[in-house]
Amino acid sequence: MGAAAPCTGCGEVAAEKADYTLRIGTGLVELAPGHIVSTTLYNGQFPGPLLRFREGQGVVVDVFNDNRHAGAVHWHGQMIPSNVDGAAEEGSPFVPAHGMRRIAFMPKPSASVFTIRMSRPGRPQPRHLHRQAGPVYIEPKNNPGAYDREVFLC
Repeated sequence: MGAAAPCTGCGEVAAEKADYTLRIGTGLVELAPGHIVSTTLYNGQFPGPLLRFREGQGVVVDVFNDNRHAGAVHWHGQMIPSNVDGAAEEGSPFVPAHGMRRIAFMPKPSASVFTIRMSRPGRPQPRHLHRQAGPVYIEPKNNPGAYDREVFLC
């Protein structure tokens, strides 16, 4: 992370390189032996990859939507501007089908949270859209903790 250090307005930004890239797509996942479901994937996996931010340090994320429906990434549990929150109820712009949106925000508060894919309200949603999530860890800016090993369980 470093492309978006100051994040003054936080929203869509022009930066040389994003800190993270998320590609929203669809695929099959075997939840248990013989139990295969169609679901939404981040970067080809479920759950999505661990995104690691630092509280109060700006971050830039490129979100590519490889689906045929517009959608957004909702940053659950974060106190960030509505234009990047990812919730339609908050007025966040959607990433168009087969489109891309670059967003920037200042993660806060520190927490172990997750992302979920959001669709436009009032439209029928494929069942798989409700099963998609990815872990997010926001390190505290003042007390990163003292530990020998981290294990993230999803």
